[in-house]
Amino acid sequence: MINTEIQLGLCNPPEPVYLYVKNGELSGESFLWYHYDIDKDKTIPVQQRGLTGYLSELRLTAKEYKGKENLKLDIVA
Repeated sequence: MINTEIQLGLCNPPEPVYLYVKNGELSGESFLWYHYDIDKDKTIPVQQRGLTGYLSELRLTAKEYKGKENLKLDIVA
């Protein structure tokens, strides 16, 4: 029998993880997801292809990107 009981406790809330999607496979790159280091103006590839976990909320928010209004998908796990 597997014990699935979760104990009540306190902890710091998790920091958000920002992942970006890039159509890298079409341009010959082997990654789809990446992080962006704003200080170095550099993309950091994420080799894992799948996302896991449970979603609690999805929201679309408007955000300006390269001078144009775009929609951003926020996934809350």
